[in-house]
Amino acid sequence: MKLFLASEAKHPESLKKFKKFVKRDLKGMKAVYIPTAANGKYYGSWKGGESVKIAQSLGMDLKIVQLEDSCYSDITAPLCEADIIWMAGGMSGYLLYWIKRTKLDKILPDILNNGTIYIGSSAGSLICAKTQNIAEWYIGEAEPGASLIPGLGLIDFEIYPHYEEKDYDEIKKRWEKGRLYLIKNGEAITVENNKINVLGKERIIDK
Repeated sequence: MKLFLASEAKHPESLKKFKKFVKRDLKGMKAVYIPTAANGKYYGSWKGGESVKIAQSLGMDLKIVQLEDSCYSDITAPLCEADIIWMAGGMSGYLLYWIKRTKLDKILPDILNNGTIYIGSSAGSLICAKTQNIAEWYIGEAEPGASLIPGLGLIDFEIYPHYEEKDYDEIKKRWEKGRLYLIKNGEAITVENNKINVLGKERIIDK
């Protein structure tokens, strides 16, 4: 399983790191871009964002899959054929609702174990954890109720994206239990064959 978990996948430094992680030219690779998390703010909000435009500019054979418009049979084929699954940012609780509604959580582990690369951005990275504690109280953009929906459980730690030094004391106070990685925009965490690698400065709160 190969996971690239970014604070902000569209960031130029994140994209450089991702290209090195993939170890091949992105041009022509089949990619599925899932923008659903952004729709937690309002339906269709992702269409005016930079993230999808940047993904489209990389030369990949890109298919956009909006989970709200899909049923189980709709999403299986493109995901199984994809070299890359790009899970964009937004609201993680909303995203997980639709992942479970479409039963994507049932097929995703097998797809990733068969070689498809996962790139998460912000909420797309958060949902890989077992729980959504961070989303519940995220400073400045809390998502009440997000922790009621279990995460995908692909990793045994949580990520705090868009980290800023000024928030450290408050984050440490709010964080209750487990291992938390703090990553700034332009940084990422990779997980490959259960090996964790921080692409940036390693900052961990462990309780």
